[in-house]
Amino acid sequence: MVKNTNRRALATVVTTGILLSSVAIMGSMLTAWSNSIFANEQNEINEVYAEGVNKLNEFLVIEHVWFGNNPSKFVNLTMSNVGNIGLNITKISLDNSIDKIDLMITNGGMVVNDDFSSEIIYNWTSTDPIQVTVITEKGSIYQTYVMGP
Repeated sequence: MVKNTNRRALATVVTTGILLSSVAIMGSMLTAWSNSIFANEQNEINEVYAEGVNKLNEFLVIEHVWFGNNPSKFVNLTMSNVGNIGLNITKISLDNSIDKIDLMITNGGMVVNDDFSSEIIYNWTSTDPIQVTVITEKGSIYQTYVMGP
């Protein structure tokens, strides 16, 4: 009977060691997992912050809108980048009660203090206001209303 008692004491020590090891391994895995989640969230927050700051620093002014009709009706837009950073114009929309056009821009990059001009074929009238909308790559929207001649 004495031999059985010694084996039970050894089994208790081994079981306790295994349990402590498994708890330590699970704890370290949980810590590593939470650190990776925190790092991902921190990266997302940094990206959103940087994008917001860049969006605040870009500023576009629609300087001049003029109309022509030779050989067909068109609208010419001239814009200036007066912000602190460069921007990229991706879309220009013209809308009145008769006609709407969305023009996707592929080469609308503007550095600081740069101008951009675009001639758009558009069926304008002298009686309806035209809503001019310019959208940048970062999602900034610039709008103005103009009347035909």
